[in-house]
Amino acid sequence: MVPGHRQVHVDRAEQLAHAADIAAARTQRRALFLEGQEGIGKTSLLLEIYRQHTTGGVYFVDLGRMVSQVDVLNELARQARQQEIPVPGYRTARSQFTQSAQVQVNDLRARNSSISLVINASIDRSIQLTSLSDALMENLASDARRPVICLDGFEHCEAPMRDWLGRDLLPDLLTQPGTSVFLAGRNIPRLSQPHVSSVHTMVLPPFGVDAVQEWIDSLGFHSLKRRAVRIHDMHDGIPGLIDEFFSTHIEPHGDE
Repeated sequence: MVPGHRQVHVDRAEQLAHAADIAAARTQRRALFLEGQEGIGKTSLLLEIYRQHTTGGVYFVDLGRMVSQVDVLNELARQARQQEIPVPGYRTARSQFTQSAQVQVNDLRARNSSISLVINASIDRSIQLTSLSDALMENLASDARRPVICLDGFEHCEAPMRDWLGRDLLPDLLTQPGTSVFLAGRNIPRLSQPHVSSVHTMVLPPFGVDAVQEWIDSLGFHSLKRRAVRIHDMHDGIPGLIDEFFSTHIEPHGDE
């Protein structure tokens, strides 16, 4: 199911071609990171990549809606189940850690040790995330299709989430055979070697006049056919601003 987002004109042939090559393993790159200012069309492009791969195992996570690292893993597992990809290892690991957390909290309350609680919670959380991630990666790898992972809104993540994505989750995904990753944000993670060599980064430029003209034609706005240059210049070619303009446009009835 395509995530809820109003579809707008994409016109990113170069970026979509790179995405297709990565997803089909026609290149040594395993990931495409899309960077750009607000309104430049990152989410729309990521959704188009998602739509083009719905016949396979495809995932879309809005990172801005995720409160914790576990939320990201849970969302990937949920979408896997929706696509009839079993995740028994992940369910087992999550159940075990839930029970373990309850035991530890009860024990710490009995000993009334708040300092120990903080230390143990930090260590246990790291162990839990690693174990949950490993279990999920193993389950996703069991899918015969080539998983396509789309992650949107990296800039909305808090520092701990950004660190975890760049240090743990993304490297884990990039080491999974057949898995491709597409990430978008106003800023993007900086991976270390050897994983950085698996990533192709593209900065999205504003639309050109031709793209605006194609957008007008696709919407059937006959009254705007000769105004592509003006509309482009008024909004500096920023797709988000142009989309807002089109959303309020009322096409006159009858002949111009």
